[in-house]
Amino acid sequence: MENNNNEDHLTNSSASVKVSDVFLNQLFCALLSKTLDNLNVHISDEKSLLTLVVAIAALFANFIVVTLVNHYGIRLIFTILGLLSAIATWFIPTAIRLGFYYLLGARFVQGIAFAANFPVIGGFCARWAYYKQSGLFVSVLVAYVQLSPAITMPVSGFLCQKSGWPLVFYVHGTFTFVLFLFYWLFYRNNPQKHPMVGDKEVNKIRKGKVEASSDRCSKKDLKRIPYVAILKTPAVWAIWLAAVGNFTCVNLMFLFSPIYINQILGYEVSKTGLNAALAPIAQFAVKMTSGMVSDKIKCLSETSKLRLFNSIAFFGAAIFLFILSVLDVSNMGLCLIVMGIGTGLLGATTGGFFKAAPLISKQHSHFVTGNISLGLTVTMLFVPIMMNVLAPNNTASEWATVFVVIAICLVLTNIIFCSFVSGEPCEWTTEEYTKLLKPTNLIT
Repeated sequence: MENNNNEDHLTNSSASVKVSDVFLNQLFCALLSKTLDNLNVHISDEKSLLTLVVAIAALFANFIVVTLVNHYGIRLIFTILGLLSAIATWFIPTAIRLGFYYLLGARFVQGIAFAANFPVIGGFCARWAYYKQSGLFVSVLVAYVQLSPAITMPVSGFLCQKSGWPLVFYVHGTFTFVLFLFYWLFYRNNPQKHPMVGDKEVNKIRKGKVEASSDRCSKKDLKRIPYVAILKTPAVWAIWLAAVGNFTCVNLMFLFSPIYINQILGYEVSKTGLNAALAPIAQFAVKMTSGMVSDKIKCLSETSKLRLFNSIAFFGAAIFLFILSVLDVSNMGLCLIVMGIGTGLLGATTGGFFKAAPLISKQHSHFVTGNISLGLTVTMLFVPIMMNVLAPNNTASEWATVFVVIAICLVLTNIIFCSFVSGEPCEWTTEEYTKLLKPTNLIT
């Protein structure tokens, strides 16, 4: 499955650099507050708006992207949106000089591109993932969420100090553009059409998949998504709610951990980027390991494995967040370690709800997995509001309250997930159900 895994890494890398472009704003604002003040950008308000507009754009574009992926495939749509993200990133230094609303427009374009990531992951798993390696494929693909800021934060800090902030955006934009050109050249929507994938590999990949054929389901049949049936499935809602719990914690750490590390723990701004990258790196390592381990475990059913790994992630992270809430912030190193462990444990979700989405939805994974992005974008909107309510003065005691609230959210969403999740493909993924679909049961 070597060529198969190369496609996997290429898709992950493309998603990573596109998300790096989106998250650049966080460290950029932290390192260049004085510069932005001179440009009449008020950090407290405009920084929040620059984050919120990405989420709003992604939320707006999500269903459109899912529909486009369903009709045209992920190769074309992902490439177009990736190149669009690169162009928007190149434009940001110019946008700052032109005025705040130009910058806001560039961020809106980045948000539209951002909406493609999870539909692409779903579509990729449905077409390329070998059923015995579903955990591995999911873990590699969703690791972009951690990989991108882990790379962006320290690299951006270095470039800012050495060459000035505009170079940060030019470098990221150029890297994004080049990588998506490679993606277009080497990726194919179907393994059968890839010149570097042999018949033996194709036969392995096709096992357990519903495919178009003259005597079974047509391509048109497979493109019909049974929206009503999907939305009536409790396991689907359990996955989406778990995504909300997960990304509430993830967005807190990615969007606000530099502030916590700098203003609460007292680390210098020059070290904030590197320290903030430690938790994503830990989560990246756990994600990669959990997906592979989940595939290797044979003594448990798929449903039991999903519950086990999601509980390790959510309950484990909740425990360490509770500990972090009672620690004295004068123990800077210990607080950083506890935060890193708690965030790192969330990586086990690659054996939990992340794996569950393509597992139960098969050929409709681009819709079910794609809408996991709603959990990401909704919490990008919600977390800044929550921080303004719970930590308006940015004190240690207020941050302790935030950690407790996030921990409770993780516990509750995991209980719901474990109660309703299933490790078996849903009825609406079968060939028989697909052939019986009528226009009244779906939206095309």
